[in-house]
Amino acid sequence: PILPIARDKLRPIIVHLLLIITNHCTKSVSDMVAQTHSILPAVRLHSIHSAIAQSNNMRVLHIIRHAQGFHNVSKDYRNPDYKDAQLTPFGINQCKQLSKRLKEEEIQVDCIICSPMRRAMQTAYYSFEHHFFNNDQHNDNNNNNNKNENNKIDLPPFPIVACENWRETVNYICDVRLTKQELMKDFPFVDFTKVEHNHDPIWKYYEDLHGSHDVYQMGRESKDDQALQKRGREAWRTIADRPSYERSFAVVSHSAFFMHMFTRPELNIVSYEDDDVKELMSCGFQ
Repeated sequence: PILPIARDKLRPIIVHLLLIITNHCTKSVSDMVAQTHSILPAVRLHSIHSAIAQSNNMRVLHIIRHAQGFHNVSKDYRNPDYKDAQLTPFGINQCKQLSKRLKEEEIQVDCIICSPMRRAMQTAYYSFEHHFFNNDQHNDNNNNNNKNENNKIDLPPFPIVACENWRETVNYICDVRLTKQELMKDFPFVDFTKVEHNHDPIWKYYEDLHGSHDVYQMGRESKDDQALQKRGREAWRTIADRPSYERSFAVVSHSAFFMHMFTRPELNIVSYEDDDVKELMSCGFQ
């Protein structure tokens, strides 16, 4: 069933969509002309109820916005204390409630594509923690994060892949990610091979352009439509390049990036192929 976005009380929202990767995903970004409307969208999205849903070429997509972070509560996005902001206890509980729902509804995924921000990877872990433990282990280790009694990680039966292109729009200090080295230590169950740089390359680009967060505290990437379009298209390329046997994906990302991708037709990143999916995605995950 498709879950109603507007009425769903869980912050991590799961949406059943079907994904077609168009041929333009194989086209290099440098070949894409600046005239946005002259190029095809990166993906075509269909409702799970559509007739085309029976096609073997489809991939099912579950879209999850990260749970409540400390920066969401304070609204102080420029505070250095919220660099690469983490989830609040309430946010963790939101994920645990989603985990319960996913288990009850027997939602299965073959791969999780996740933003490399801590709040997104925490959301991925806690929302799918029922896959990290059997019932006995889960009850015994519920307060011990992701380690068993031997202090070793319990890996889920599917890859969790961190992807720089699915991260939040880079505007304020809360959007600066930690180094890859730090994140690999804190999230040993995540595959970081798609994160090429140890230090945050997007923040460095805009820092070189505008100055440090002390000097310039206005929006950065959100004002750069060309960069957003490029990153949005490359984000879908990550899914297109996954092995063909992976048919069901969860994508864990952020509201502002989702807003630009799903509610700004002028960027021409996605195409809605039926009214159901258009209505579902119109909220932009606010």
